[in-house]
Amino acid sequence: MSLPGSHSSLPLLAALLWALSPLAARAAHPLITEDTGTQGRGHFQAELTNEQFTIQEDAGKQKLALTTLTLTYGAADSVDILISVPYLKLGASASNGTSGTQGTGDLGLDVKWRFYEEDKLSVAIKSGFTIPTGDNVLNLGAGRYTWSAYVVSSYALERWAFHLHLGYLHFSNTQYDRVNIWHASVAAERKLTDDLKFVIDTGVDTNTDTASKNNLVFLLAGLVYSPRPNIDLDVGYKIESTDTLRANALLSGLTLRW
Repeated sequence: MSLPGSHSSLPLLAALLWALSPLAARAAHPLITEDTGTQGRGHFQAELTNEQFTIQEDAGKQKLALTTLTLTYGAADSVDILISVPYLKLGASASNGTSGTQGTGDLGLDVKWRFYEEDKLSVAIKSGFTIPTGDNVLNLGAGRYTWSAYVVSSYALERWAFHLHLGYLHFSNTQYDRVNIWHASVAAERKLTDDLKFVIDTGVDTNTDTASKNNLVFLLAGLVYSPRPNIDLDVGYKIESTDTLRANALLSGLTLRW
């Protein structure tokens, strides 16, 4: 997010935290692109993820760490309810002289419904909102409620799976960032063994910085290791850029299902 008239890395941070991670309720980490999978009635999932960003801007580098805990409950076989709590650590910025801060971000609530499933193809919708629990003065939150709506499709083969993610985020905020954020991304998964798969993801989002006309694009690749059917460990590397900024991120995550 940005203060009026500022051109620091904070507009990119807003894009990273809300446009690329809609409502902080993540897709299967390390992917940004959502899939149509659900937990099943009465089942739970807990996902703890960490992303360590290095953001390069004209005045120098800024560090950002985002840790998110997402709890998912299967309200029905095809319906999930998600709640996400992000914790942010913003490093010092050379461009605006801030010393950095940390704290809890905006709480996210989402519902995902897989309404179509036929053979290898399935389609779902995911919608939700954030509650402005993060301190927007310290750039830890939007300062207002935001909402989003997305359409997701998955096509699953024996060793391959492909996902398409299209949608809109209404990014209401108090920092004069762009409100209407559009998202489009595609991802592919390849099973290397029964317990290891390779993932790749790419997409584009509207830039939250009103001073820029260039969209934010991203590319990531990673591995997901499942030592047991109910446990996933993942690592990944992500690159994101606009016309003026570039960010690299190391990703890691732990997922438990029961």
